[in-house]
Amino acid sequence: MNERWGPTAENMLRALPDVLKNDHGTAALASCAAAALAGRKAEIDSLILYARIDELPEPLLDLLAQDFKVDWWDGDYSLEEKRQTLRDSWHVHRTLGTKAAVETALSAIYPNTKVIEWWEYDGPPYHFRLSVNVSSDEISSFKHQRVMARLELYKNLRSQLDEVEYYDGGAEITLYAGAAMVGIDLCDGCTAREW
Repeated sequence: MNERWGPTAENMLRALPDVLKNDHGTAALASCAAAALAGRKAEIDSLILYARIDELPEPLLDLLAQDFKVDWWDGDYSLEEKRQTLRDSWHVHRTLGTKAAVETALSAIYPNTKVIEWWEYDGPPYHFRLSVNVSSDEISSFKHQRVMARLELYKNLRSQLDEVEYYDGGAEITLYAGAAMVGIDLCDGCTAREW
């Protein structure tokens, strides 16, 4: 934090109301308290959590998820997935039940996951499809189960999933050995679908 807005004695005393500044006893107490707090800048800075998610240790991330009421948290997430889930949790809570919430939440597992609404593929009302880009990752039964569990938490209750499509956005021919474990059919060399 810069000195203009940081926890300096001058900044803290500047916030003291005029009526208290004019009382000599209160002004002296405030000056002592401000000097003591200004001397503990490192401790105060360590309390800043949200802006430091990328620096925090993993056990603290687990505690923050509980405090932030991240109901979809899984202790088995990788460290990067935990950090991404915490960063996205505020947005997801604000948009819960929307397409944006589903895409944001699932992108922590598979980046660039898209929701395709029923009117975009001429499906029944309130139905949707998931389009999951697995270019930089692989399909696994474990990740598929996490996608499905998160989906149930984020989607609108009336909305129904028609299918999940896993595809290789890099347009490379990829063998999805994990697709068989998940119970997904291979449609072509670079697309797998769960119906």
